[in-house]
Amino acid sequence: MFDNSLTGVLPSDIFNISTLKLLSFAMNYLTGHLPPSISGWSPNIREIYLGQNELSGTIPDSISNASKLYALDLADNSFTGFIPDKLCSSESLQTINFGWNYLTSKSSMSQPNSFNSLMKCKNLMMLVVSHNPLSDIVPVTIGNLSYLEIFRGDNCGIVGNIPGAIGNLSNLMTLSLQDNDLSGTIPATVGQSQKLQYLDWTGNKLQGSIPNTLCGLRNLAYLFLSGNQLYGSLPTCIGNLTFLRNLLVQSNGLTSVIPLSLWGIKDLLVLNLSSNSLSGELPPEIEKLNVAIVIDLSRNQLSGELSSSIGNLPNLAEFSLAQNRLQGPIPQSLGSLTSLEFLDLSQNNLSGTIPGSFEKLKYLKYLNLSFNKLEGEIPEHGPFTNLTARSFMSNKALCGMPRFQVPPCPHTHKRSTERKMLVLRYVLPIAASVILITLVLVFVLTRCRKRKATIPNQDNMFLVTTTRRFSYRELFQATSGFTEDKLLGKGSFSSVYKGTLSDGLTVAVKVFDLQIEGSLRSFDVECDVMRNTRHRNLIKVIGSCSNPDFKALVVDYMPNGTLERWLHNVPIYCLDILQRMNIMIDVASALEYLHHGHLTPVVHCDIKPSNVLLDEDMVAHLGDYGIAKLLRNQESTAQTITLATIGYIAPVLFVSNDQMVLRIEYGSEGIVSTKGDVYSYGILLLETFSRKKPADEMFVAEMSLRQWVKESLPCAVTEVIDAKLLMDDEHFTIKEHCVKSIMELAVSCCAESPEERVDMKDVLTTLTKTRVEFLKNTRAKTTQVVRI
Repeated sequence: MFDNSLTGVLPSDIFNISTLKLLSFAMNYLTGHLPPSISGWSPNIREIYLGQNELSGTIPDSISNASKLYALDLADNSFTGFIPDKLCSSESLQTINFGWNYLTSKSSMSQPNSFNSLMKCKNLMMLVVSHNPLSDIVPVTIGNLSYLEIFRGDNCGIVGNIPGAIGNLSNLMTLSLQDNDLSGTIPATVGQSQKLQYLDWTGNKLQGSIPNTLCGLRNLAYLFLSGNQLYGSLPTCIGNLTFLRNLLVQSNGLTSVIPLSLWGIKDLLVLNLSSNSLSGELPPEIEKLNVAIVIDLSRNQLSGELSSSIGNLPNLAEFSLAQNRLQGPIPQSLGSLTSLEFLDLSQNNLSGTIPGSFEKLKYLKYLNLSFNKLEGEIPEHGPFTNLTARSFMSNKALCGMPRFQVPPCPHTHKRSTERKMLVLRYVLPIAASVILITLVLVFVLTRCRKRKATIPNQDNMFLVTTTRRFSYRELFQATSGFTEDKLLGKGSFSSVYKGTLSDGLTVAVKVFDLQIEGSLRSFDVECDVMRNTRHRNLIKVIGSCSNPDFKALVVDYMPNGTLERWLHNVPIYCLDILQRMNIMIDVASALEYLHHGHLTPVVHCDIKPSNVLLDEDMVAHLGDYGIAKLLRNQESTAQTITLATIGYIAPVLFVSNDQMVLRIEYGSEGIVSTKGDVYSYGILLLETFSRKKPADEMFVAEMSLRQWVKESLPCAVTEVIDAKLLMDDEHFTIKEHCVKSIMELAVSCCAESPEERVDMKDVLTTLTKTRVEFLKNTRAKTTQVVRI
């Protein structure tokens, strides 16, 4: 009964129900206190969710007698007093959320013990005590919580050092201790928490340098170290954090140059290194951050000229280089930053004119070029119509409209006349010559069109010229004889084994079972598809082995397994909303390439979670082309005798009596096209964000996964979204809106009629925009982009 606007006093009688196992009144307006003998009245209670109410009083000590309790959420109330000493007497307790209350430490500052009582919860997986005036220390005994996945202690007045025992938390994924009074250095042992994804120590008094051991956190996506007293340089190994999405280290004392490896973190979305003492020049490699939406390097000591490669950042919305030592002209290429909303280049030594290309920046709302050495005319159109004199003050010799409080530009009429004469004298003769040459070229190219059409596409020759040929003996040795312990999985026609080649490279070996009818065709199809495709989100083939009695493909090994495993076979809190979006964008990118990326479109025919594989950086790769179809000679459809997995396959359509008739059951043959892949992708998208398989037992008769989600739109979408995605109170509405948009897109992909389905180009564009909007909204709400 959460989020129902309930009011009044929490009834104590409800705790008299001896069979009560779950109590959930979260997100209401209930008042009152918890009864002092709560556990005695409810001996079987397992879960208590009373967060976001107006409850007060103390947390009764007797709650520790609830031996079966494993989830206790009292967040965002007005509880006072102390955390019960014996709260962790129950060995089953896994989740504690006391955030946003007024709990204090029982002892004096010399002997604080609020955390000590919590350190006895040996099976604790989630601990949230944020925004309580605990004034405590993090004890060394925290290292005993070997199952802990989430620890949030923001704004609690925590003092002292971060204990090195934090590295013993091998399952830790979220560690947030922002806005406290932590001192000392960052312990090098934190690099041992290999599963860590979110690390926030913003607003403390940490000193020393950033240890190189942080570079070992290969799953780290969010690193916030802003507002401390760190010095030295960023580790040169920072580029090893290839999964990093947000890096905020502003307001510290960092020096030296920015490591070149930083620009190689290709999926970095937010970078803020402002208010440090960083030096050196911005290299052309900055263009590698081509998905970044925020880059803030202001208030440093950067020098040199701006690289024109900055213009190759299509998603950049905020860019600040204010208060540095930059010089030279502003590159015209900055006018290519089509998503730009905020640009600050003030207080540098920039010279030359303001690029006219800035008039194309239709989303630009804030521009600051003040305190430079700019000259020439201020553009008048585009975003300049809404700018004021504050954007251009204290420059060398700018001129333009009076509202910019600069002198008018001289000789305007004379320049206009000179331009017209220039056009008549030079441009018109040149244009006439170009038109004549173009006509001749069109004639020649028309004559040569057929012969030119036979020239092979160089990308399509990639596989032929670069793959290795393996012998059976090599693969036998690499997989230790194809033993069971090397088996990664089985499909309809093949088995996949993990192998290590003689050069040390770890690979996956896909061995086809030639005793099964259709396996030889499956091998040929995969080879055909691999020969014609090349994309970062497709499984890369390394080589093959083809003998009369043995056929195998050697492909990249994907250490994080399949999407199927992460959705259905691993513990909770494994994939957050942004990770799921990134994976589905990767899959959409692969399909967009297969359908539209080269001369021979490919229909995959079997889009499902088990065919989406994840590399060490959680980048998704689409694999298994055993039943794929290549649409040759301008085909848009093709006949197939093998269709995809039930639940993901599009309904088969037949033409009968000049009318389109929908065949409900899944057949053994039918027409396939790229629209069938779009349908399967839509089902995959629904499954990813609902964690419901299309073959779930709840879907019977006329009810299907698509129908279930469609009926929830637009008002009841929270009933179908994976509940773990909406546990974040702060960003609940933003997440709900984001997933609602994604579900609407998925439903449109699954339209029964192929003509009504969108194509993968539109899918990829929509998902990318949804991700950018999600990140902007969360960033606008808090200083952090994601709160787990």
